[in-house]
Formats: sequence, C-alpha cells, structure tokens
Amino acid sequence: MTGQVCSLRRAHQGVVLRLEYDDQVYQPGPLTEALGNLMQVQRDDRVAAVGCGTGYLGILAALLGARKVFCSDPVPAAVRWTRHNARLNAVKNLDVRRGGSLDEMNAPLELILTLPPQMPFNSPFNDWRYGGPDGTDVLRKIIRQAAARLAPGGRMYMVHSALADPARIRKALSRAGLTREVIHVVHKNWSRQEAGQ
Repeated sequence: MTGQVCSLRRAHQGVVLRLEYDDQVYQPGPLTEALGNLMQVQRDDRVAAVGCGTGYLGILAALLGARKVFCSDPVPAAVRWTRHNARLNAVKNLDVRRGGSLDEMNAPLELILTLPPQMPFNSPFNDWRYGGPDGTDVLRKIIRQAAARLAPGGRMYMVHSALADPARIRKALSRAGLTREVIHVVHKNWSRQEAGQ
C-alpha cells in the first residue's frame, strides 16, 4: 500500500462502513455515497460489485445482509484495498478478484452494483475514468454481461453519467432485455483532476 492513507466512515441504511485507501485507487465520492443510500439489498442476495475500487459498495452490501458478494476491479491496488477494508469491517463473505467482468461470476446474481468508468475521450487517459470515445464502452459491456448473469427478478444499480451518450445506453439496455428506471439524479461539477486533465 503506497501513498498517504485516507480514512472514511459513513453510515448507510443503519450500518456504519469504515474504509481506508490511498491515491492508487478510485476514491469514493458523492456518486458512490448516493448509490450506498439508494441500493436495496435483500437478505441472502448474491451480489457483484464491478469496479469495486475501495470495496465501498460490496462491503456495504455484505453489511446489509447479502449472502455472498463478488468484488472485481482491474486495478491491483483496488483488490488490495478491498481485501483490507473487508477485514477492517469484519466482513468475511467477499470474494475479491482482479478483473472487471461479470463473466468471472458463475452464480446467478440477485444484485449488481457498478459505477464504471464512463468519461468520453479520444484516447485512454485514466483507468478509473476512461469509458471509450463516447464514454459507453465499459457501460455497454457490463449491460451485456448483466443480462446473462442476473437471476429472475434481479436488479442492477448502475451510475450513468450524462456525458456517456444516454441514448446509446438506453438502446443497450433495451437490446439486453433490461428495463430501466432513473431513481436519483446527482448534479456534479467536475474538477480538472476528475476530468483527467
């Protein structure tokens, strides 16, 4: 673990989540916190947190009663910090893997949680933010995989930025046979650092 370690403590839905992380991993902010307040975890859900970062959403799902939580992220530091934070929160039912794909999950899933990279740009600039030329590459991949992995009645909570071609994402959801509902809107000003500049 490198860099200065930050600590975070947040309460969501009656449970307290503690996290530690450094600058080598995607750092939770208002979008992650909003999802933590809104996601509905049923007792005994099998959950996947795709692009888990610090482990925030996956660990929170476990604390809210999920039976099993699969966390994956392509960034090695995210895997290390998620395992560290699982221990910090005494969560033992996490399966943490390096990767960023639902194809690695064999079990049907009742719940998928994701805040994927979706910043549009003409070339890769930041693994945590870059989503392809129109911002939809990672989103569309997760949507396709979710359609094959969700159990009947399963749900997916996905943060989607208006910067990542909303019409194309609506079409991808429809093609995959998934219905969509906007449950919350966050208005956010991007800092130069967040925009990858």
